[in-house]
Amino acid sequence: MELLKKPMRARELIAMIFMLIGIKGGDTTPSLFADEAQNALWIAPIVSFVVILPPFITLMYLLKKYQTRNLAELLHHLLGTKLGTIIGIFLFVGAFISMAADMRNIVEEINYLYFPNSPTIIIYLIFIVICLFVANKGLESIGSLAWAVLPVIVLTIISVMFVDFQATVWQRIFPILGGGASIVIRDGFSLSSVFLEFFLLTIAYQAFHDTKQFRIGMYTGSILSVLLIVLFYMIYTMVFDYNTVDNIAYLYQESTEIVPLGHFFTNISTFFMVGWLLSNFLRFTIFLYIICWLYGALFQIKRFEGLLMPISFLAMILSMIPPNFITNEMIVRKTSFHWISPIYLCFPFLLLAASLWRERRKL
Repeated sequence: MELLKKPMRARELIAMIFMLIGIKGGDTTPSLFADEAQNALWIAPIVSFVVILPPFITLMYLLKKYQTRNLAELLHHLLGTKLGTIIGIFLFVGAFISMAADMRNIVEEINYLYFPNSPTIIIYLIFIVICLFVANKGLESIGSLAWAVLPVIVLTIISVMFVDFQATVWQRIFPILGGGASIVIRDGFSLSSVFLEFFLLTIAYQAFHDTKQFRIGMYTGSILSVLLIVLFYMIYTMVFDYNTVDNIAYLYQESTEIVPLGHFFTNISTFFMVGWLLSNFLRFTIFLYIICWLYGALFQIKRFEGLLMPISFLAMILSMIPPNFITNEMIVRKTSFHWISPIYLCFPFLLLAASLWRERRKL
């Protein structure tokens, strides 16, 4: 992959991370943490972030050390072409399954909440076509678009939080540890791959002529996104009691309907629809683009944009196999996170060990 003619800046990367990670505060991810942690669902993401920090920082250190290489090239350089490609395929498959399951959930949510009379497959096709249209413009255009619409997304989030705060009861965060400390820690560890996009975005390392901009964007975007997720989950905990928080699939949408704005504005979730849809279109556009880039870099496919359509439609076909939302979310998605997490947590340390071994051989 050739470098972009115009270098990207930290602000575009922050906006993309915000769309990829931060928006998970408004999708179905809270239901995964709330399934067992209950009203401690806001603590579990903190545990997950703490768990991924060491491997993430290790990967960032290696990227800084080998400044002319992105994620795929680093795998090939340190592990060799064959082993590096195998590890890269595992990373790709994990990301692909995660994207497919997430996309199915979002399409189901759009179908159920906004277009209940429309066939799911039609909504799915429209969703993918829009994502493909934007993705074909390239990473630079995607980053600029993410930065351009960020004020709309932030305004939507602030509005939702303002509405939700009117229905919060702070005592509902007790007991702090919900289902128990062991459950919260276990969920935080096993679901740590909800943040796998942090690792995947390192494939774009060479899109920044100034690598300092990349590091600033990664660290700033990561911290802000995790803070947003924790804040959203804490609000959910204070809006819904512990008996109901783990039984609601769409916590974000439910939270916007609790407080009516006056007598004539009872279904206010419609007002937040534009920002929510924009953020999800961009989220999966970025997700699709970076996993295609990863696959192309692993197999030296320079014009990997040709992979966008087949991979997106393959994801759609496979994600339609689960019969319903519950099966997709609580079985397919949750189980996949349990299997994916160890891979993403371990591979940076494998790279570090290979790097140290190479240095010792040179002595």
